[in-house]
Amino acid sequence: MIAAERDTHVDASGRFEHDQALLTAIEALADRPGLAERLHEALRGECTQLFGDTIGARLRRAGLPTAEAERVERVMDALARVAAWWPRMRQRVQSPADLAAIATPLLARREHEELHVAVVDGRNGLLALHEVYVGTATGTSVRIAELIRPVIEIGGVGFALVHNHPSGDPEPSEEDVRLTAEVVAAARLLDLELLDHLVIGHGRWSSIRSQRPGVWGAPSLPE
Repeated sequence: MIAAERDTHVDASGRFEHDQALLTAIEALADRPGLAERLHEALRGECTQLFGDTIGARLRRAGLPTAEAERVERVMDALARVAAWWPRMRQRVQSPADLAAIATPLLARREHEELHVAVVDGRNGLLALHEVYVGTATGTSVRIAELIRPVIEIGGVGFALVHNHPSGDPEPSEEDVRLTAEVVAAARLLDLELLDHLVIGHGRWSSIRSQRPGVWGAPSLPE
């Protein structure tokens, strides 16, 4: 395992409690009494499926009524969007681990690749986590200008890239490294700093800056 990766372990009892809390919250938000139990049965206890892009279709195939499946899908989409932009009192992003803690719940179980830009101020306070691209299960096409635009519009001083690998393997590809090098160079022309580029997998993540500090021409950041 690479040094910048982190494993996320939750014991069985802790996971059950988290799952029940999530199902109960969905039931309340969807305003469907008894939905928590029906969801648990439809998902066969695998609540991580709720974070997939096709959860509505899965629930319908599992026998949940269309109206309830669609309502669950809307609730999960709303939760994901709120998690992406909620200000969190300008949370500080001091290390790759800080950003991974924010991004992993949002991206780890996505079935398609997504690329987000985390914009920070001069004290590394998080200004926004901005979704820029949503691709296919095999990748996405990226324009450098689209990655830098939200940083300028929001008034950020620095930024980091975050994307997921639907395969669950957070090992950066050569294409990931190439994109990172291009963004580093473009950002410097605008007096901006790309702080890092994280790859989110299933319960693990990796930092391209920690693995390939030569892309920045400087030592790696503390983890």
